Amino acid sequence: MTKAKVLRSFYISLFAVSLVALGWSAYAVVSYFHTSPRYEVQRVAVSGLHRVDENQVLAKVEFEVGTNVFKADLDDIRERVEQLEWVRHAIVKRILPDQILIKVNERQPIGLGRIDGEVYQFDVDATILDLDAVSTVSFPIVDGLHRGDMAGNLMKVQTYERVLEEVGETELSEVHINDTGEASLVSASDALLVNLGKEDFRIRWIKFLQLKPQIMQQYPDAVRVDLRFKNQVIVRMRDDDAGEKIVWDVEKRAL
Repeated sequence: MTKAKVLRSFYISLFAVSLVALGWSAYAVVSYFHTSPRYEVQRVAVSGLHRVDENQVLAKVEFEVGTNVFKADLDDIRERVEQLEWVRHAIVKRILPDQILIKVNERQPIGLGRIDGEVYQFDVDATILDLDAVSTVSFPIVDGLHRGDMAGNLMKVQTYERVLEEVGETELSEVHINDTGEASLVSASDALLVNLGKEDFRIRWIKFLQLKPQIMQQYPDAVRVDLRFKNQVIVRMRDDDAGEKIVWDVEKRAL
């Protein structure tokens, strides 16, 4: 055997030994991390809670103190915590050597919805939420939400947000939104239902406020006002489509 072949065999053997040593070292390190008492979880910390009780989160975690911190399935913990009604998102991290940290992002109610005669809260994702004791802000009540109709509810919640942005929540007591996205408003000062359609909420609401004194004076029994049509105002004496209509427009009577 030539000298070159001997050297090649030597280097190959050395490389193989190095690989074995490296593999064994890696195994030893991993084994240490997964078996050492130093890395046994001693505390599960939860932050970001306002409405959710910490015990509710810990019950969802189902994680025993003393479990190795590297064996914790962080995605599984996150998914189970996010099953809680008021949890919108959760972030789960390992804090070495012996902690699991759960950071909760709670849902924030943006309105009140009436469903089957009961009042609930809802958030920007149109998630229906039970009333909680923490919320102190009063919102106009929305009619038109349905349990189980996430797509329809989301459309109505987005319409509701546009209405509040353009009209202002302090002026309203109720917002009715039908399945086509039309919004009808009830002010905080009277019971008239004012249909504004799907757009130009602010312009149409200002128009109603300008016409309101005349409507209330001439038709005190009016229950609905329709402002969906350009240059036309429809007043109904009964709360149904068959009710009497009084129509003002540019050709008949100026308001």
